[in-house]
Amino acid sequence: MRALWRFLTSLKTCAWAGLAFCAAGAVGSVVMGRYPELFSDMDAQVLAGWFARKGLISPVPTLWLYGLLLSTGLLVVNAACCTFERLVQIFRGKATLRRLMPHVMHLAFLGVVLSHLVSSIYGDRIPGVAVPQGGFAPVGNTGWVLSLDRFDALMAPEGYPKDFSAAVTLYRGMSPVARGVVRSNEPLFHEGYGIYIKNFGATPWGAPYAVFDANRDPGATLVLASSLLFTLANLIYLFPARREDG
Repeated sequence: MRALWRFLTSLKTCAWAGLAFCAAGAVGSVVMGRYPELFSDMDAQVLAGWFARKGLISPVPTLWLYGLLLSTGLLVVNAACCTFERLVQIFRGKATLRRLMPHVMHLAFLGVVLSHLVSSIYGDRIPGVAVPQGGFAPVGNTGWVLSLDRFDALMAPEGYPKDFSAAVTLYRGMSPVARGVVRSNEPLFHEGYGIYIKNFGATPWGAPYAVFDANRDPGATLVLASSLLFTLANLIYLFPARREDG
């Protein structure tokens, strides 16, 4: 057990796991380009769903993904064990803010990884909800129906869209539950889902239509909070060091 604990708390373990993570990512960037039919819809659904549908039936092209997940898991365990060991030592002695900050960074890193894990298992992706102006379309299995009340596009003289927006209403049954104007970086949020406009065009009979994605990302708030905590801990840790160097 002691040998295992030394392995899990070792800085060398962190370095080798980080190297394995980078190597797996580099291999993945090549493999994804060589198997576009396998990975083309990877970002259109949660990772757990994609992995169950494609990752397990095509093990050879996805070996890099196994390596990426295993190295990430080892980094998480290493950070957790190292932080636990060091915090026990710190609180047995003199605990100072500067000595605690590296382990706050570790905890923030764990928060980011675990929140992404939550999103990859419990999140939802509903791509390609196409709705003509004045029409309706169901939003996956949510029980909602999306109505495109009005679509507006501002075109540049060169022919590309400078701005576009869609006034939409969400219905459950016959009752509206949410409405708003959706733009490229301004989704409509309702019950944890974000309704994003992805594309637009014209139907054969000349009516405008818009294409939406509906995404639920339950770990997004924790990712943001953990990222802010990581940044704050870095700033607190680095600024005193600069004053000492000066």
